[in-house]
Amino acid sequence: MLKPIDIHNAEFSRSFRGYNQEEVDDFLAKIVSKYEDLYQENKELQEQIKQLEQELRQYQNKESDIYGLITLTRETASEAKEVANQQAQAIIEEANVKANVIMEEARFKAKQTIQDQQDKLNQMQRRIQELAEIEYRFKKRMKQLMETIWAMLEDVKIGSAQLQDESAATKVYQDFSTELEDELEEELQDDLDDETDQEL
Repeated sequence: MLKPIDIHNAEFSRSFRGYNQEEVDDFLAKIVSKYEDLYQENKELQEQIKQLEQELRQYQNKESDIYGLITLTRETASEAKEVANQQAQAIIEEANVKANVIMEEARFKAKQTIQDQQDKLNQMQRRIQELAEIEYRFKKRMKQLMETIWAMLEDVKIGSAQLQDESAATKVYQDFSTELEDELEEELQDDLDDETDQEL
C-alpha cells in the first residue's frame, strides 16, 4: 500500500514546457496531507476491524459455550424429569401396595367381626330355642298336672271318701310338683354348665 512518505519523496523528471514546479509541489503537499489523514484513518479502521473480529470470535466462543450449556441444561432437566417420574411412580406403587395391605386387613377384621357376631347370634338363638323348649315342657307338665287334679276332683265323693280322695289328690300333686321342680332345676343346672364351658 502506498504510504504518505512515498508521495512526499516522489521526484519527477523535468521536461521543456512542463508543469510549474511550485504548483505541483503545493498540490502534492495537499495530497500528502489528505492521504496521510486517510491512511491514518484506514489504519485505525483496520485496528478496529481486528479488535471487532477478536471480540466476535470471543462472542462466538461464548455463544458456543452458551449453546453447550443450554444443551447440557436440557439434558440435565430431561434426566431430572425422568428421575422425578420414576420416583413418583415408585411412590405411587408403594402407596398402592400399602393401600392393598390396609384393605386386606380391614376386610379380614370385618369378616372376623361378622363371624363373631354371627356366632353370638347363633348361640343366642340356640339359647332362646332351649328356653322355649323348657317353657313348652313346663307348660305341658303343668297342663297334665292340672288335668290330673281336675279328674281327681271330678271323681271325689262326699263325706269321708271325699276327704280321703282330696288327701290322695294333694299327695299326687305334691309328688308331681317335687318331681317337676327337680327336673327343672337339673335342666337349668345343665344349661348353666354348658354356658360356663362355652365361655371358657
